[in-house]
Amino acid sequence: MISAAIALYGRSNHVFLPEVFMPRRSPGEIRAQLLRRRTRHQRAPVIRGLSTSAKRQIAVFEREHGLPAGEVAHAFRRWNANAKRPYEDVDRFYERDDTDLRINDYHVRTLLEITIHALRRRARRELSAAIGPADGRFLDRSLNNPFAPRDLPWWLRRIGV
Repeated sequence: MISAAIALYGRSNHVFLPEVFMPRRSPGEIRAQLLRRRTRHQRAPVIRGLSTSAKRQIAVFEREHGLPAGEVAHAFRRWNANAKRPYEDVDRFYERDDTDLRINDYHVRTLLEITIHALRRRARRELSAAIGPADGRFLDRSLNNPFAPRDLPWWLRRIGV
């Protein structure tokens, strides 16, 4: 290549090499390959009052477990609404084999519990503190069921008053 340049430009003290351009992608092409940001109207719901770190950990949990964005926030709102309703209005659930988390209020509490245990210590405390008032209301309007299996979580071993 150098010999070709010398032959092209003649013999001199300076060797001129032809310019070589590196192929480069345009900024628009790069932006097109990036993940799309959510716009204001497409934001996933979050639990208010939690730190940014806790919200980020919840989003990672949802992605890792194949849940739609905002599923934990939906479960949180549903559990809070369940705790405020009269017990007669709550969907009763005593079977253990149903796996759809959105079908009834006891499953949303199970999702919240799984999320709590998947988070780091500080985020776990924040989410537990946010769920605490709803748990208290649920405990106030229910009694322990002595005939329920002991391997069920506490919210499934309660009966309405």
